[in-house]
Amino acid sequence: MFTRRNIVFGILFVFSIFFIIGNNEERIKKAQFVGNTILLPFSSSITYIKNLSNVYQRNNYLQRELFLAQNELRMFKEELQEQQRFEELVQNIDISSYEFLIADVVGTGSFLNYETLIVDAGKNRNIQTNQPVISEKGLVGKVIAVYPNYSVVQTFGNKYFRLGAIDSRSRIHGIVETELNGKIYFEKIKVGSDLKTGDVIVSSKLSSIYPPELPFGKIIEIEQSSEGFFTRAEIEPFVNLANIETVAIIQKYEQ
Repeated sequence: MFTRRNIVFGILFVFSIFFIIGNNEERIKKAQFVGNTILLPFSSSITYIKNLSNVYQRNNYLQRELFLAQNELRMFKEELQEQQRFEELVQNIDISSYEFLIADVVGTGSFLNYETLIVDAGKNRNIQTNQPVISEKGLVGKVIAVYPNYSVVQTFGNKYFRLGAIDSRSRIHGIVETELNGKIYFEKIKVGSDLKTGDVIVSSKLSSIYPPELPFGKIIEIEQSSEGFFTRAEIEPFVNLANIETVAIIQKYEQ
């Protein structure tokens, strides 16, 4: 039986005889022929495979660098957005007398009126129930439940939300309440009181939970109650609960 070694030896022997036969010019032509038809394509194929491997490795390296660069860009954008929100918070709300921390919104308990939000701060950051929660635009709600690593916030979208409030222009006092349909009203106002559409409603000193003068929303419509003794005004909140990402939890404030 022929072994692989014998076969290789036989092929090399035939090639040797092939190159020996003939004069010098013929042997040179044979060598050129073999080089152009067999050795050169083979060598080119090896070079191509090596180049292809290098391209593949380079491509993997560039993809990794691109991923890292995109991740760094995303983190930079998030930090920039957080800084912008903080600057807007400082512009809209006097927080000089507050001790607060920033938390991210990681979920919601209800998509209908966004009655509750879940934030990534809990007992691990000394969060307590009834601590006020605000955003860069205004009042959001209060903490109603605290767990080791997260807390639940009752928002103004909750039907049990109540807020002692005041018209920042006319200084008329009232109560902010949320109805089942999600509409929010400035209630318990005497008929004939000085209310105007566009007036800004803020928290009052009568609130036992919220600091005074926190912006809440603006009056968009004034209507008289069925009893005829009181009037009320529908409020459009400054905060959009549907796209809120970050909140500030007030842990201490001067009362």
